[in-house]
Amino acid sequence: MKLNDTITTYDVAEALQGETGKFEITSPNGERYFVTCQPGHSIISLEWAGAEPNLQPFLVRKVAQPVASEGRIKRSAA
Repeated sequence: MKLNDTITTYDVAEALQGETGKFEITSPNGERYFVTCQPGHSIISLEWAGAEPNLQPFLVRKVAQPVASEGRIKRSAA
């Protein structure tokens, strides 16, 4: 997804598979969550915990790109 793109989905884990960055998730009843995805990490399971079945989709919006790390290694003097 590109920054500020918004999609609707019934399966947030599937929608975020292979994505990187920070995402704002809005549940069908309006609750908001932030999920951060990193390369090489995955969501194995994300289930709706409500008492009723999920009949309306979630909104997923990408709010930030991943922050690139420098990858520097601090070495001590010997």
